Amino acid sequence: MTHDKIKAAARKRMAETGESYATARREVIKNYQQAAAGASPASTRWFALDDSDIGRVTRWLDRAQHGSSRYGGVEVGFRLDIPRGSVRSATHSDRQTRGTIGTHSSRGDWLVNGSHSGLVELVIEPPIYPPRQPDTLFLKMKVSSLTISLVDSDGFIAAVKGDT
Repeated sequence: MTHDKIKAAARKRMAETGESYATARREVIKNYQQAAAGASPASTRWFALDDSDIGRVTRWLDRAQHGSSRYGGVEVGFRLDIPRGSVRSATHSDRQTRGTIGTHSSRGDWLVNGSHSGLVELVIEPPIYPPRQPDTLFLKMKVSSLTISLVDSDGFIAAVKGDT
């Protein structure tokens, strides 16, 4: 879906629902991805990132920028950036985050957290390589392990394993 089509569909949704442009755009893209993957909205689940350990200033800035502190999350459905076949394990993690919050990577081991609790580790084999983009400083980055903090870590693990 081109940028112009996304923009037009988001503006149409804004007129119909009264949502903000960012919310309407996010929903248009999500619906397009589900339709392209053949997934129905009922077959996709959203798991919010746990941000309970983020400081007050960061939380306020996040709400000011995105309208909610629950902007970040993980979506599990039929279409993922990490193919299900590449996920070798999904388990609770007792990883020590050493007080860090945010997105960190080191030699293929990634940590994405807003909290020090509810950590889930995905082991990915073969490793995946996200596209070169500003977030990665246009470098080729390997992802062989991903640890994320989630509000519903048990539900996420069950969804990844296919138990739901």
